[in-house]
Amino acid sequence: MKKTPIIEIISTAKKVPESVSSQYVGISIVFTLFLLSFFYLVHSGFTLSIANGKTYAQLAESNSIAKEPVFGERGMIVDRNGVALVQNEKSYDIFIDPLSGTETELKRYFPDKKNELEKIFSTTSGATTILIHDASKELVVKIKEKQPKGVELRHSYVRKYLYPKPFAHLLGYTGVASDSDLKNDSSLIRNQIVGKSGLEYQYENILRGELRYDTYEKDVRGTQVSSTSKSSPEQGSALTLTIYKKYQENLYSVIKKAVDTNKAKGGSGVILDITNGEVLALVSYPSYDNNAFVSGISFKAYDQLLKNPQTPLLNRPIAAQEPPGSTFKTIVAAAALDSGTIDENTRFLASGVIRLSGGTPFQDYRKRYNGNINVREALMVSSNIFFCRTVIKMGIDKLVPYIETFGIGKNTGIDLPGEMRGRVPSPENKIWLANNGATWLDPIWYPEGDSCNSAIGQGIALATPLQMANVAATIANGGTIYKPYVLMKSTDASGKTVEKNSSILAKNIVDENALKIIREGMRMSVVEQRGVISSLRYVPYKVAAKTGTAEFGVKDKNGYSTAHGWVIGFYPYEAPKYAFAVLIEGSGTSSVASFAMRDFLNMIK
Repeated sequence: MKKTPIIEIISTAKKVPESVSSQYVGISIVFTLFLLSFFYLVHSGFTLSIANGKTYAQLAESNSIAKEPVFGERGMIVDRNGVALVQNEKSYDIFIDPLSGTETELKRYFPDKKNELEKIFSTTSGATTILIHDASKELVVKIKEKQPKGVELRHSYVRKYLYPKPFAHLLGYTGVASDSDLKNDSSLIRNQIVGKSGLEYQYENILRGELRYDTYEKDVRGTQVSSTSKSSPEQGSALTLTIYKKYQENLYSVIKKAVDTNKAKGGSGVILDITNGEVLALVSYPSYDNNAFVSGISFKAYDQLLKNPQTPLLNRPIAAQEPPGSTFKTIVAAAALDSGTIDENTRFLASGVIRLSGGTPFQDYRKRYNGNINVREALMVSSNIFFCRTVIKMGIDKLVPYIETFGIGKNTGIDLPGEMRGRVPSPENKIWLANNGATWLDPIWYPEGDSCNSAIGQGIALATPLQMANVAATIANGGTIYKPYVLMKSTDASGKTVEKNSSILAKNIVDENALKIIREGMRMSVVEQRGVISSLRYVPYKVAAKTGTAEFGVKDKNGYSTAHGWVIGFYPYEAPKYAFAVLIEGSGTSSVASFAMRDFLNMIK
């Protein structure tokens, strides 16, 4: 057999068709690309699921759905005629997530919130916490543009007070629930906005809007994008007050003028309905802007309020406890007449100055000679000597129960926080004070000196303007003590209304004829020639009143010291409807208070 040469075989191999060779090359390229793609996908999958799984999971979470509490709007507050005193405005709150942000970076971003940030980052819970309630528009825009890590924006409502200065103490203000708030009220949750003072605090449980838990979408930076809520939570109950806005503003303006003009420490005033205890005006001056507290007042601004010697944060009508001066004589007169110690014809000589049994002088104002006078005339001229002789005859032990019955030394029960009790001038109270820090007092009761000082509202006697307004109301209405109140009614989101009923604390506490005599003496003090309250003689209403000049502090060379000015009373005289009390602290004389009341009555005619 003839063999084919090797060279021939090789030649034959080179003659494979060209089309077949191209197919082999194409298959090889496709297969190679497939392998490369397969290995890339395997590597990418590993990277996504294993190496960077935690990071991408967190990003996915933060860029999707979050569950947060949603609070309904706080209830509205209106005056007795439906005039709005507050409003709720849409706003943003700024929250800090300490798990996704860093304290150092955020302190640079919020330089004026360093203390708050330290507190947030020092807590062990690591919970997202509110930093700023009602953020400014400029700050909101800045956050949306920069999107700092660990900062969240959430939709909110902010309380705005429409008439801040006249109504600040009455309405109070709201703020973020503190640790103590959460401890004292288990129904509250973190970051909730609650009432901090005034009526906002008093009626927090019904003003507070409904609480729901809602889900919302947020972006990678934690900013709320959209809510999945189908309906808003219900708004809190609306409050209708007994307050008359016109009276509140006018009384505030005249008291402000009296304090500022006379460089007094402060002033307060109350207007009551004597037939049911409704409060038509409750004023404290100096005041403050309660809107400044809503978003969180600065430490510097708050410190200035605390250190202000005029104590602008004090709600004076219910918390200023001062010697009531000669306004107290109305209580002494009622006690003496009711107990039979004196009658309407009893007369004592008010000679200008008398000597008590120990030789101590006791005098009428500027040693004025008032003659042989009865109780009506003693009220008219405000004789110290008449009431000194009266209390000596009656005895302090008989007087004290009447003082307590009229409400001195205990709260009236008004629906506002922070009320003070005043103090009954009793032997027991004086001795207790002397033994517990009142080093200027002797731990002994002097039957004449201490009793006479008490009868004219000096010594250790203390009362609030609200208490003295209630005394005037009780005298005017014939002996019924009502509990003062500010809330007239509340209306919830469904329209259900709850009316506030008047509450009688005591009835017929003093003989009606005795009160009639006192009312006549108070009217004489305004209209008679020798009356000491001529400033109220020519107002649009017939007024009956009693003034008081209550001395305090170190006496001057003439035997007088700085004084508070009081006036209490009621109007119209023939058919009493309203009682009032005005106190101007450190005014020097009672005439400042009566002039303020005169201006008020002229404004509301």
